[in-house]
Amino acid sequence: MNRKATNLLNLAGLVVAGLVVVGLVLAAPAAAFFESTPVSARSRAMGEAVTAVPDRAFAAFHNAAWLADVPRGEAGVSYVRPFGLSFQDFYTAGAAFPLEGRFGNLGVGITHFKVATGDTSLLKETQVTLAHGFDLFADYHSRICFGWALNLYSVSAGQSVSGVDPGSDTAVGLDLGLTMLLHKRTRAGFQVRNLNNTTIGLDAEELPQSVTAGIAYEPYDGVITTFEFDNQLGFRTQYHGGLEAVVTPGFVLRGGVVTDPNRLTGGFGYAAGPVTLDYGFSTGGGTLPSTHQFGLRLAWGGEAP
Repeated sequence: MNRKATNLLNLAGLVVAGLVVVGLVLAAPAAAFFESTPVSARSRAMGEAVTAVPDRAFAAFHNAAWLADVPRGEAGVSYVRPFGLSFQDFYTAGAAFPLEGRFGNLGVGITHFKVATGDTSLLKETQVTLAHGFDLFADYHSRICFGWALNLYSVSAGQSVSGVDPGSDTAVGLDLGLTMLLHKRTRAGFQVRNLNNTTIGLDAEELPQSVTAGIAYEPYDGVITTFEFDNQLGFRTQYHGGLEAVVTPGFVLRGGVVTDPNRLTGGFGYAAGPVTLDYGFSTGGGTLPSTHQFGLRLAWGGEAP
């Protein structure tokens, strides 16, 4: 590796260290709104370890820096009922759009979580995200990318049985991400979520902040292994491990583990042309039942990766 590449990699290391320090300084207590939920069936199946794994359709949520590499357009939708509980639903839609020139690429996304009983809505949480990723450095062996995501959070709570109306509120949060590709088979990813210490509501409740770092290695074509830690401030650090392997062309199996609480995950993906069907599940991590998540992707333009 030449001196220029070495210097840029050292610079990237300093940036990562800075992001981690900033994230740790902005300590916050546990939040009740916008709790972490996997936005795609693929991420759930791989132990929720996604920071170092490119996932273009949902890159706006996972790590905006991966938007730097978008050879073709891709969109995805996902649905999950956490722990199979009938009174809650979580919907996600995301997309990545390649841009011409050297200005990077764009990603968008929206999530909607609702809690309801019968026709009565108790809670609605909506997140709308605009993201951008671009190259900092690239040569034949290595690549460093940076990304940012701007999140608009909206919360609406239903009226209580005593007639109290909590109302609704909105807030804006900023995520920063960094990725590195080394010798085509090793990837590293870093993300700081809600860097600006986002608060919402009259009580100024702090939304979840986290520092996530991961590494992914591809020992063979069609096989991805990944490991990451997620330090959500106010909680104990979680560790995630995942595996994805191509069984036959168009069909992949996935598995993973998550700690604190300990859970097992798994699933598959099946691609037919530009359309991919994803399924992921995770155990409840205690007395809670398992969760099953479904997703659909559509790619257009360019060539398949």
